[in-house]
Amino acid sequence: MMRQWMVLALCVSISAGHALADTDSVSNAKTLCRAVDTTISLSPCTYSEETKTVTVSVATRGGDAQELCRTIESSLIEKQIYFGADPWKLNLKSPASGDDTIASCDLPQTPR
Repeated sequence: MMRQWMVLALCVSISAGHALADTDSVSNAKTLCRAVDTTISLSPCTYSEETKTVTVSVATRGGDAQELCRTIESSLIEKQIYFGADPWKLNLKSPASGDDTIASCDLPQTPR
């Protein structure tokens, strides 16, 4: 039940940040980081324009993390927040995994 509330809060937060989103991938990475930092992230979200990644630390395990990854991706598509033509990845990490990624998914690219 708690995880469902976290996902709901994340979706609302992404909606609130949507007005700031644009076609610039870095701006959209910042928007995503602001949303997860206020809802599910255990430590500040980071993004890298060089590696085209957004990294979030979450208190969950592998299977739940993969589901969360897909939920974030779906929320971004629903809000029409895209990461340009170049592929970007969302990496979810957990304190229990050290610095290892426990789930990863593609962030939505601009439809052609």
